[in-house]
Amino acid sequence: MKCDVCHKGEIKIKRQQNYHYIECGLDNVYLLNLEFQACNNCGTKIPRLTRMPELHATIARAIALQPCPLRGQDIRFLRKQLGFSAREWAKFLRTDASTLSRWENDQQEIGTQSDSLIRLLYFRIRDEKEGTLTKESVAIATAAVSAACFLNLCVNMNNPNVYSYKPRP
Repeated sequence: MKCDVCHKGEIKIKRQQNYHYIECGLDNVYLLNLEFQACNNCGTKIPRLTRMPELHATIARAIALQPCPLRGQDIRFLRKQLGFSAREWAKFLRTDASTLSRWENDQQEIGTQSDSLIRLLYFRIRDEKEGTLTKESVAIATAAVSAACFLNLCVNMNNPNVYSYKPRP
């Protein structure tokens, strides 16, 4: 297969690579054991992202269960994962769209009660849409959120349901 960029090189598959997945809208997500298409001529590397719905569901679950306060980009990711517009999501949160916008753009700090409400609503709405029941103890995880902490989320692409948190350097 020829490279789409330089049209000269051959594409080879490279396995077991790690990738900083900023395309999801979050700055702290890393995909482990990912395959890449790499050109032997120009060096272009293109990640082979598969099982996207499963991957994004795992990222959303990990965000909602993380032991750190939610950031604006986390709130936006959860909203989009549920398929809500900002206005629709603001109604669920009993706030106005401008407040939600300030939260999502890190212009206003989100309170601890709103943080908890977002997490709990995310799981409740997701479970209703999918006809499932979340196995994790969401209430305990929500109550255990500590003050400020910064973690990277690492998803194992050999099994996109498996994730871990690592301290940010």
